[in-house]
Amino acid sequence: MSGTSGTSSGAASTASPEHHYAHAAVRHYKDAVYLQDGGRLPNADYHFGFAVECALKSLLLRFTSATMAPTGQGKPAAKAPWVPDPVTGKVSRMYGHLPWVAADVALLTHGRSTAQLSAALGNLKAFDSWSVHQRYLDGTAVAEADVSQRRTVAQEILALHEQALINGRLQ
Repeated sequence: MSGTSGTSSGAASTASPEHHYAHAAVRHYKDAVYLQDGGRLPNADYHFGFAVECALKSLLLRFTSATMAPTGQGKPAAKAPWVPDPVTGKVSRMYGHLPWVAADVALLTHGRSTAQLSAALGNLKAFDSWSVHQRYLDGTAVAEADVSQRRTVAQEILALHEQALINGRLQ
């Protein structure tokens, strides 16, 4: 159900979670751009975060030991990617909503020569103050500069994601 090596191909079953995350990333990004260009900053910001989150989940499933398998016998499929502990096989980290800590995302670069990816992942700090819960807020705390910065980072992450789908490697 998940990619387990750095040589995963970009082709995934259309029923696979990584396929859905990849397409959701693009859809959220396009909606965010449309909303930002229309001056709808709070919702644009919200969708930029989801675009990045979906792209990273797609990469985790394709290039790491992350899985969507049930977290235990008799349980349904997981609702978010998770990484099994190498000793116990139990959940060591589940990837819900951003912001994730940099160390967690570093799973993607572990053992790889990924200067481009490392640089883009370093820019994820732009999402440190982003929260999925902003959808319930009045939007007055959203600053245009933050949205523009998040748009730039989302664009970089999606470009790297697309490149990984094309050549099957993280660089």
